[in-house]
Amino acid sequence: MPAPTANPSPALRRAGWLVAGVLVAAVLGAYANTLRAPFVYDDTLAIPENPTIRKLWPLSAVLLPQIEGGVTVAGRPVLNLSLALNYALSGTDVWSYHVSNILIHAGASLLLFGIVRRTLARREHTTATTTAAVMAEATAGGSDATTPGRLAFAIAALWALHPLHTQAVTYTVQRAESLMGFFYLLTLYAFVRGLDEQAAGRQPRRWWALSVGACALGMGTKEVMATAPLLVALYDRTFAAKSFVAAWRERKGIHLALVATWLVLAALLWSTGGNRGGTVGLGVGLPLWAYPLTQFEAL
Repeated sequence: MPAPTANPSPALRRAGWLVAGVLVAAVLGAYANTLRAPFVYDDTLAIPENPTIRKLWPLSAVLLPQIEGGVTVAGRPVLNLSLALNYALSGTDVWSYHVSNILIHAGASLLLFGIVRRTLARREHTTATTTAAVMAEATAGGSDATTPGRLAFAIAALWALHPLHTQAVTYTVQRAESLMGFFYLLTLYAFVRGLDEQAAGRQPRRWWALSVGACALGMGTKEVMATAPLLVALYDRTFAAKSFVAAWRERKGIHLALVATWLVLAALLWSTGGNRGGTVGLGVGLPLWAYPLTQFEAL
């Protein structure tokens, strides 16, 4: 069956750009008053006192920061590089760091909108009586054809403006979270675009190459990215292949490539001694049963 959103009409394209503009404006408006927020807590070690971000060359010093003690940027070359770019732009003046954080969050919101819209459109077309009937209704501008877009906008807007994101956006060095999240969503979005291209009889290679590249960059940003290949496999099984066997048979190349990015993460963890300077793992003075309980207090 042709991909449901492979060739959207001009009206749907305009609506998409309008939604994108509204989402970005909403994020900018919500966080505009944070541009002068000072560096706090771990920001100090990762930015003003981090000598590895003061020069962009040699690049190896930026990508492999030799920092002891589990500093936020240790073993996270993509995060450190992003901070180095900000330092080159504004030194220790906070504005460029906050602008970057806000734009990263806005970009993640757009990716979430795209993922949800395409997923809902795929489901809508899968359950339709005939493809021709649905495409005719979409061409005619029927209300049902825009339902995925409206619902996707509501979901993305609620996510973008949720207060739980405040720390990841306004606490400068927590870009580790927001930038990893951006790459996480880009990995899934590019995979979904590849599915649509494949369903339309076109080569999905460029989208899947982007998916793998984003996954590798996410591994170099924060370790939580490790679950991304698993999420993509679950998405494939749930919304496209309908079984893990079919997903493996039809798209094992992309899934193997995504799993291979774990090697990037393993190498980076090894570079920090395997436990990020003693800040992660079970060797931090807590018994196994007590470690999960600390998360309730954190939340």
